Amino acid sequence: MKILIIEDELDIRETLRDLLELNGHTVAVAIDGPMGISMAAEHPDLILCDIGMPGMNGYQVIAAIKALPACQEIPFIFLTAWADREHQRQGMTLGADDYITKPFTQRDVIDAIAARTQRLQPLRERILALLADRRVVAEANWANELLPPFNGIMGGLEMIEEAAHEIEPDELKELLKIIRANAHQQFALSRKLALHYELERRKAPPCPETGRCAASESIMAGAARAAHKEQRIADLTLHCDPSTLPLDEGYLISAIAELVGNAFRFSKPGQPVTVTGRCHDARYLITVVDAGVGMTEAQCAAIGPFIQFARTDRDQQGLGLGLAIARSVAEIAGGRLHLQPGPAGCGLQVTLDLPCV
Repeated sequence: MKILIIEDELDIRETLRDLLELNGHTVAVAIDGPMGISMAAEHPDLILCDIGMPGMNGYQVIAAIKALPACQEIPFIFLTAWADREHQRQGMTLGADDYITKPFTQRDVIDAIAARTQRLQPLRERILALLADRRVVAEANWANELLPPFNGIMGGLEMIEEAAHEIEPDELKELLKIIRANAHQQFALSRKLALHYELERRKAPPCPETGRCAASESIMAGAARAAHKEQRIADLTLHCDPSTLPLDEGYLISAIAELVGNAFRFSKPGQPVTVTGRCHDARYLITVVDAGVGMTEAQCAAIGPFIQFARTDRDQQGLGLGLAIARSVAEIAGGRLHLQPGPAGCGLQVTLDLPCV
């Protein structure tokens, strides 16, 4: 295993290097935070990092490393003389997997490394087995999305279990808040995956009846859901003609929430997102327009499940399912999804072209 040590104290750094190399690991060392961040880009299998370093502390280091491409899943263990739960919670919130308290023994280090790798490996193996089936799916951001919430949940539960008899009520509430936030994130991702595969099944012949819904009410519900989630209510403009569409209400709400949510995520607060619905020649056209970074024509033509695009200066999250879900919703109703640059080439315009009932 390749292990990166980020530690400013020479004696501790060399002691750890000798111990890990004697146990068969390949070791790289960094003497400060900036050097450690640079070396983390080489994707070690595990990182040991001191917290109390001058200039750039361990919390700043982990935040910077977790922001690097493909580094979110690297197990991260803090070395610290701060054993209180407040510092542990802070590190856990940033994505730390474990703590080793100074002074430590050789067994402390070896056991902590073994525990982290054993926890990570079964899930990683299942993910890799799943991704091996299809090339496009294999390129999805699975590990970055699936693993961090589990780290927060498992880390919080371990802290509660270890300190069950001494933890204060306020501390317990804070830990439960962290666990709940990570659980909600995992639940939302699971629901999106379930919806994607449900829609894929419904597209297969024979196609079942998809139901009916009121266009304007469903569009407003989906747009409002996204605006509340992204805290962009003031940036949303809505105008929808009444009509009836051959779709289950839940499907249309989900599709609109995905499209409007994308428009908010890839535009800046204060930039408008406009949603319109209008009848035209027995068709109903739902258009979502943003003023964000947009997509190229090639990217618009290549949308699909588990495909993401490097929109300029934006940190992507998720598995790239939003547009694929919206397209599937259109297809099961006998409609189409169109993408094109926004007005004057600014932002993105997405249109759901659906038949009226």
